[in-house]
Amino acid sequence: HELWINCLIKYDENTFASASNDCNIIIWDYYKREIIKKFEAHDDCILAIIKLKDGNLCSGSVDKLIKIWDWKEQMLKKILKGHKNWVKCLCQMEDETILSGSDDRTIKVWRNYECIKTIEDHSHSVRALLKLNDNYFASGSFDNTIKIWDIKKFLCHQTLYKHSANVICILKLINDELISCSCDNTIIIWEKE
Repeated sequence: HELWINCLIKYDENTFASASNDCNIIIWDYYKREIIKKFEAHDDCILAIIKLKDGNLCSGSVDKLIKIWDWKEQMLKKILKGHKNWVKCLCQMEDETILSGSDDRTIKVWRNYECIKTIEDHSHSVRALLKLNDNYFASGSFDNTIKIWDIKKFLCHQTLYKHSANVICILKLINDELISCSCDNTIIIWEKE
Protein backbone atom coordinates (compact mmCIF):
# COMPACT_ATOMS: atom_id res chain seq x y z
CA HIS A 1 0.00 0.00 0.00
CA GLU A 2 1.08 3.55 -0.63
CA LEU A 3 -1.11 5.23 2.01
CA TRP A 4 -2.73 4.44 5.38
CA ILE A 5 -4.12 0.96 5.79
CA ASN A 6 -7.55 1.28 7.40
CA CYS A 7 -8.72 -2.31 7.77
CA LEU A 8 -7.73 -5.96 7.66
CA ILE A 9 -9.87 -9.08 7.44
CA LYS A 10 -9.00 -12.74 7.69
CA TYR A 11 -10.44 -14.65 4.76
CA ASP A 12 -9.28 -18.15 5.66
CA GLU A 13 -6.25 -19.83 7.25
CA ASN A 14 -4.06 -18.98 4.25
CA THR A 15 -5.23 -15.56 3.13
CA PHE A 16 -6.23 -12.14 4.36
CA ALA A 17 -7.13 -8.83 2.75
CA SER A 18 -6.19 -5.23 3.48
CA ALA A 19 -7.83 -1.99 2.37
CA SER A 20 -6.29 1.45 2.29
CA ASN A 21 -6.49 5.17 1.61
CA ASP A 22 -4.72 4.34 -1.67
CA CYS A 23 -8.13 3.01 -2.89
CA ASN A 24 -6.75 -0.53 -3.23
CA ILE A 25 -7.69 -3.88 -1.79
CA ILE A 26 -4.76 -6.30 -1.55
CA ILE A 27 -5.23 -10.03 -1.06
CA TRP A 28 -2.27 -11.62 0.73
CA ASP A 29 -0.90 -15.12 1.07
CA TYR A 30 -0.21 -15.47 4.80
CA TYR A 31 2.41 -18.23 4.56
CA LYS A 32 4.33 -16.87 1.58
CA ARG A 33 3.97 -13.26 2.79
CA GLU A 34 3.19 -12.30 -0.80
CA ILE A 35 0.51 -10.41 -2.67
CA ILE A 36 -1.93 -12.71 -4.46
CA LYS A 37 -3.93 -9.91 -6.07
CA LYS A 38 -4.04 -6.13 -5.90
CA PHE A 39 -6.90 -4.20 -7.42
CA GLU A 40 -8.19 -0.65 -7.46
CA ALA A 41 -11.42 -1.02 -5.60
CA HIS A 42 -12.78 2.51 -5.17
CA ASP A 43 -12.25 6.07 -6.35
CA ASP A 44 -11.41 7.22 -2.82
CA CYS A 45 -10.17 5.90 0.54
CA ILE A 46 -11.56 2.52 1.66
CA LEU A 47 -12.70 2.69 5.29
CA ALA A 48 -14.39 -0.69 5.82
CA ILE A 49 -14.17 -4.23 4.51
CA ILE A 50 -15.91 -7.44 5.61
CA LYS A 51 -16.14 -11.03 4.41
CA LEU A 52 -19.69 -12.03 3.53
CA LYS A 53 -21.14 -15.44 4.32
CA ASP A 54 -21.19 -16.35 0.62
CA GLY A 55 -17.42 -15.83 0.48
CA ASN A 56 -17.51 -12.48 -1.29
CA LEU A 57 -15.94 -9.30 0.07
CA CYS A 58 -17.85 -6.10 0.83
CA SER A 59 -16.10 -2.73 0.97
CA GLY A 60 -17.21 0.79 1.94
CA SER A 61 -15.50 4.01 0.97
CA VAL A 62 -15.21 7.77 1.13
CA ASP A 63 -16.67 7.66 -2.40
CA LYS A 64 -20.05 6.90 -0.68
CA LEU A 65 -20.29 3.49 -2.35
CA ILE A 66 -20.46 -0.08 -1.10
CA LYS A 67 -18.98 -2.65 -3.44
CA ILE A 68 -19.37 -6.42 -3.48
CA TRP A 69 -16.32 -8.33 -4.75
CA ASP A 70 -16.21 -11.89 -6.01
CA TRP A 71 -13.32 -13.32 -3.98
CA LYS A 72 -12.55 -16.24 -6.28
CA GLU A 73 -12.71 -14.27 -9.52
CA GLN A 74 -11.37 -11.16 -7.75
CA MET A 75 -13.71 -8.92 -9.68
CA LEU A 76 -16.50 -6.44 -8.97
CA LYS A 77 -19.91 -8.09 -8.61
CA LYS A 78 -22.23 -5.30 -7.46
CA ILE A 79 -22.26 -1.60 -6.47
CA LEU A 80 -24.65 -0.44 -3.75
CA LYS A 81 -25.54 3.26 -3.95
CA GLY A 82 -27.56 5.29 -1.47
CA HIS A 83 -25.37 6.91 1.17
CA LYS A 84 -24.84 10.66 0.88
CA ASN A 85 -21.48 10.67 2.68
CA TRP A 86 -18.53 8.41 3.61
CA VAL A 87 -19.33 4.75 4.34
CA LYS A 88 -17.48 4.06 7.59
CA CYS A 89 -18.63 0.62 8.76
CA LEU A 90 -20.22 -2.59 7.54
CA CYS A 91 -21.79 -5.63 9.17
CA GLN A 92 -23.69 -8.73 8.05
CA MET A 93 -26.56 -10.40 9.87
CA GLU A 94 -27.36 -14.13 9.79
CA ASP A 95 -29.94 -13.84 7.02
CA GLU A 96 -27.32 -12.25 4.76
CA THR A 97 -28.69 -8.76 5.38
CA ILE A 98 -25.87 -6.20 5.08
CA LEU A 99 -25.80 -3.13 7.32
CA SER A 100 -23.83 0.01 6.48
CA GLY A 101 -23.09 3.08 8.60
CA SER A 102 -22.11 6.45 7.24
CA ASP A 103 -21.10 10.03 7.92
CA ASP A 104 -24.58 10.90 6.59
CA ARG A 105 -25.82 9.80 10.08
CA THR A 106 -27.74 6.83 8.71
CA ILE A 107 -27.67 3.06 8.88
CA LYS A 108 -28.82 1.41 5.67
CA VAL A 109 -30.25 -2.10 5.61
CA TRP A 110 -29.52 -4.02 2.39
CA ARG A 111 -31.21 -7.26 1.30
CA ASN A 112 -30.46 -8.87 -2.05
CA TYR A 113 -28.26 -5.84 -2.74
CA GLU A 114 -31.23 -3.45 -2.47
CA CYS A 115 -31.71 -0.87 0.30
CA ILE A 116 -34.88 -1.86 2.13
CA LYS A 117 -34.61 0.58 5.03
CA THR A 118 -32.74 3.72 6.05
CA ILE A 119 -32.50 4.22 9.80
CA GLU A 120 -32.08 7.84 10.87
CA ASP A 121 -31.73 8.00 14.62
CA HIS A 122 -28.13 9.00 15.33
CA SER A 123 -27.36 12.72 15.38
CA HIS A 124 -23.80 12.27 14.03
CA SER A 125 -21.67 9.83 12.00
CA VAL A 126 -22.25 6.10 12.45
CA ARG A 127 -18.76 4.67 13.07
CA ALA A 128 -19.35 1.09 14.33
CA LEU A 129 -21.80 -1.73 13.66
CA LEU A 130 -21.96 -5.09 15.43
CA LYS A 131 -24.24 -8.11 15.06
CA LEU A 132 -25.36 -9.15 18.55
CA ASN A 133 -27.53 -12.14 17.54
CA ASP A 134 -30.05 -13.04 14.85
CA ASN A 135 -32.48 -10.35 16.04
CA TYR A 136 -30.36 -7.46 17.30
CA PHE A 137 -27.39 -5.34 16.30
CA ALA A 138 -25.55 -2.40 17.88
CA SER A 139 -24.40 0.87 16.36
CA GLY A 140 -21.80 3.27 17.74
CA SER A 141 -21.73 6.91 16.73
CA PHE A 142 -19.87 10.19 16.92
CA ASP A 143 -22.94 11.38 18.88
CA ASN A 144 -21.28 9.52 21.83
CA THR A 145 -24.00 6.84 22.03
CA ILE A 146 -24.41 3.15 21.36
CA LYS A 147 -27.84 2.04 20.18
CA ILE A 148 -29.24 -1.50 20.27
CA TRP A 149 -31.56 -2.23 17.34
CA ASP A 150 -34.26 -4.78 16.59
CA ILE A 151 -33.42 -5.84 13.01
CA LYS A 152 -36.91 -7.16 12.29
CA LYS A 153 -38.83 -4.06 13.43
CA PHE A 154 -36.07 -1.52 12.66
CA LEU A 155 -36.64 0.00 16.10
CA CYS A 156 -34.15 1.21 18.69
CA HIS A 157 -34.45 -1.14 21.65
CA GLN A 158 -32.02 0.72 23.93
CA THR A 159 -29.59 3.66 23.91
CA LEU A 160 -26.41 3.47 25.98
CA TYR A 161 -25.06 6.76 27.31
CA LYS A 162 -21.73 6.91 29.10
CA HIS A 163 -19.07 7.97 26.62
CA SER A 164 -18.32 11.68 26.46
CA ALA A 165 -16.85 11.61 22.93
CA ASN A 166 -17.06 9.71 19.63
CA VAL A 167 -17.67 5.96 19.88
CA ILE A 168 -15.08 4.30 17.63
CA CYS A 169 -15.47 0.54 18.09
CA ILE A 170 -17.80 -2.03 19.67
CA LEU A 171 -17.08 -5.70 20.39
CA LYS A 172 -19.09 -8.51 21.91
CA LEU A 173 -17.43 -10.53 24.66
CA ILE A 174 -18.03 -14.25 25.16
CA ASN A 175 -20.63 -13.68 27.89
CA ASP A 176 -22.62 -11.34 25.58
CA GLU A 177 -21.38 -8.22 27.34
CA LEU A 178 -20.45 -5.34 25.06
CA ILE A 179 -17.17 -3.48 25.18
CA SER A 180 -16.71 -0.09 23.52
CA CYS A 181 -13.90 2.41 23.04
CA SER A 182 -14.11 6.12 22.43
CA CYS A 183 -12.19 9.31 21.71
CA ASP A 184 -12.81 10.12 25.40
CA ASN A 185 -9.83 7.78 26.14
CA THR A 186 -12.04 5.18 27.83
CA ILE A 187 -13.03 1.58 27.32
CA ILE A 188 -16.42 0.66 28.76
CA ILE A 189 -17.74 -2.82 29.46
CA TRP A 190 -21.53 -2.85 29.34
CA GLU A 191 -23.16 -5.57 31.42
CA LYS A 192 -26.19 -7.26 29.90
CA GLU A 193 -29.43 -6.22 31.57
